[in-house]
Parts: sequence; structure tokens; C-alpha cells
Amino acid sequence: MKKYTFKTREEAVSFLDKHNFKYYIPRVREYMSNIKDELKEYYIELSDSNEVKYCAIISISGGIDFKEDFFDINKVSEYKESAYDKLYREKKYQEGIKNDDF
Repeated sequence: MKKYTFKTREEAVSFLDKHNFKYYIPRVREYMSNIKDELKEYYIELSDSNEVKYCAIISISGGIDFKEDFFDINKVSEYKESAYDKLYREKKYQEGIKNDDF
């Protein structure tokens, strides 16, 4: 298991893009815009076969660490085949926002 942390959204998005984990990139942007804390950090774990296994945003507020997941293993299979279809991804993402899925 390999663990990575990133200080900026752009670094995390670039990393996820390189590891073919495109479905979660819009969610990174959405979550970060809603978090208002002292420190924000992205945390990503890869398996030994370089598959993304866990993603979270770590924030520190009042001296307490908060970890908010933005990775749902159940969605991976559902969107695996359409991960490169940008229009489909954006449509599903907007539907998710409308339905309060995340």
C-alpha cells in the first residue's frame, strides 16, 4: 500500500488523472469548495497494483483532525467503463448533486 498527501487541489487532481481515476476528480473540487478550515490536505492510498483504494480530505479545525472521504468503492464498478466519457461523467455528477447523493 502506498500513501500520498497533497497540499493543493491541482496536485491531487493531476495525481488522480494519471492513475485513471477520473470519476472522482469533480468530487474533489466540490468537497474542497465546501470545507472552511485552518488546513486542508488531500490523502490518497494506492494498492500495490497502483489502483486507487482510498481518498479523503484531511482538515484541521480547533486542533482536531477531520477526515472526509470522497471515495465510494461501490461507485467504481458502476462508472469504470465510462470514466473517460467526460459528458457522461458531468451528467452523472450533476444528477448526483440534484439528488443530494454527495
